[in-house]
Amino acid sequence: MKISLILAMPLTRNDLKVPTDLKKAFVDIRNHLAGNFKGITQDNTLVEQVLFLLFCKIQDEISTPSNEPVQFQIEDFNRQPLLVRINRLFDQLKVKFKTILDPKNDQLIIDDANLRVIVSLLESYAISEAQRDAIGDAIEQILLPSLRGSQGQFFTPKNITITMAQILAPTPDESIIDPACGAGGFLTSTMALQKDASFNLLYGIDKDEFLVKISKLHLAILKSSKPNIFCENSLDSYENWSVNSQSAIKLNSFDVVLTNPPFGAKISVTNPNVLDMYDLGYKWQKEENRWQKSDEIRERQPPQILFIERSLQLLKPGGRMAIVLPEGIFGNTSDRYIISYLLENFTILAVISCSSVAFAPHTHIKTSLLFVEKTKQQKDYPIFFAIADNVGHDKNGKEIYRIGETGIPLTDHEGRKVIADDLPIIVQNYRVFRSNKHLDYSALGFILNRDDLVNNILIPAYYDPDVRERLHTYRLNSEFTVISLGELIEKRFLSITRGHEIGAKAYGTGTIPFVRTSDIINLEIDINPLKQVSEDIYNQYKRKQDINAGDILIVNDGTFLIGRTAMITEHDEKIIIQSHFRRIRITGENPIIDKYLLLWSLNSEIVQKQIKAKTFIQATISTLGDRLKEIVLVLPSDPKVKRKISSEFETIVMQKQALKERYKQLIEEI
Repeated sequence: MKISLILAMPLTRNDLKVPTDLKKAFVDIRNHLAGNFKGITQDNTLVEQVLFLLFCKIQDEISTPSNEPVQFQIEDFNRQPLLVRINRLFDQLKVKFKTILDPKNDQLIIDDANLRVIVSLLESYAISEAQRDAIGDAIEQILLPSLRGSQGQFFTPKNITITMAQILAPTPDESIIDPACGAGGFLTSTMALQKDASFNLLYGIDKDEFLVKISKLHLAILKSSKPNIFCENSLDSYENWSVNSQSAIKLNSFDVVLTNPPFGAKISVTNPNVLDMYDLGYKWQKEENRWQKSDEIRERQPPQILFIERSLQLLKPGGRMAIVLPEGIFGNTSDRYIISYLLENFTILAVISCSSVAFAPHTHIKTSLLFVEKTKQQKDYPIFFAIADNVGHDKNGKEIYRIGETGIPLTDHEGRKVIADDLPIIVQNYRVFRSNKHLDYSALGFILNRDDLVNNILIPAYYDPDVRERLHTYRLNSEFTVISLGELIEKRFLSITRGHEIGAKAYGTGTIPFVRTSDIINLEIDINPLKQVSEDIYNQYKRKQDINAGDILIVNDGTFLIGRTAMITEHDEKIIIQSHFRRIRITGENPIIDKYLLLWSLNSEIVQKQIKAKTFIQATISTLGDRLKEIVLVLPSDPKVKRKISSEFETIVMQKQALKERYKQLIEEI
């Protein structure tokens, strides 16, 4: 009997496929090593070993001809053990990059069994061609669980670093620096866009010595020359830097800054000597509708604020900056002096708002990308805005795809699923804008002049072009009456007041409902509010809150519930409402609107879209704030139509009230 043996063919460089997301592989690697490898107890040692292997693989991919077998694979195609092959690759790295890797101290200590697991998970991928930053992903999944909480570090997704580099479009002869470079994601993304450049003009600074080493090695492998990465605190006094750093990095000398600084109030800068170096390290005051720097140094300032100014200090006149910042900076009342500082002294090129899942799953801080040119404008000029609701992945970091009309993911000409990512479209629209061609306004790209900014707000959603266009259309149509809540207040047809916080100690002291935002559902107050208080506490707030039947409650602060409404009925009057509510009341003889028409209008699509657009993230909570008064109601002009809508909504409220009362009767009959 003849037996034929089918031998596995070794992987060649051509066989390697481009990975779309390596995060799961890195999670599997971490979990395996944590449970099976003896001798590693520190996270940075663990990630260092995995990164050494990644660099070996990248070097193998770069140096192996397309039809030749790669060394980084399980298959023993040349009768050489895996451990021997991988250690030979690492020895070659140490020789090639001896100024970065220490020949004695940098060693691969992973044994053959664990090495096989790692190689099996990575061998089929072309890591050097990954759509995401594989090095950043590895650090993020293996090291960051212990690192990021204390130092505010979040590695930037590659599609964001690519977008920022594409918009600033640095040329090969321009000098580029990232003053918070981490593992070098922005610099490697720039390299990917400038394949024919020498890359000698790429610079980076980071205060973490481990990340500086990784960044150096990352760049060195990709460009095969000595990288200009320095271990310094970018915010510190220039005189405190090393001689080498001072010699290589000068203020007012770079063409481009690309950076994502560490965020967080918990890691604020408190050193007065450092704060004194920055205009934004001082307190600012608003005088005659203009922000002025005072003579008083702040007690503390989050690092991202100072990084804005430091980045601009690094730029030469005419240079360009792109920086990732928490979106609250662009709209919070307390941060308006920052935007004023930028508008007064520099040119805002663009602002791109990113989805709150952009840095998920590690943080859901909503961010925006700010692009600034170091020039001072005397006249009005256009600013590009865009809103990226889709950033390629969901809240769990899993890739998402564009869905067609049939409900099936769309595919490109090569049959690959199309990732749901708005950023490439936004880049195209920005290029159209810069070329002075006609731009079709949409959330993915629209223009607003500097002089048309409202209260120095730079949040793109606030100027949502779809909402603005629809309101403009309504204003031109005589069938509709368009009026803001603020205008109704000025005409004394409406009043708005705020609820109160009573303190957790009051909870459970009685039977009177303390209504919170979660107690509002389907236009009414939940029949069984969770928190109840005593008669004495109720009496303290009764006159202040003045709750009456016919009042409308609207959620004004919170995370997901802003814009929800409920009408107070005669059975709901004896309550206390939380401070996150606004109580809206129709006052006097109102010829424009009644309470039921108001309830309908507040729940209309156009009003809910405005509420979403005007909701800002302040610290850890979202808020509509006083912008509630800016909300524009769109009402029918025809009195008959208004009465019909009002009557129908009155019926709905009355039916809900009757059902609630019947429910109470039924449960009390037993």
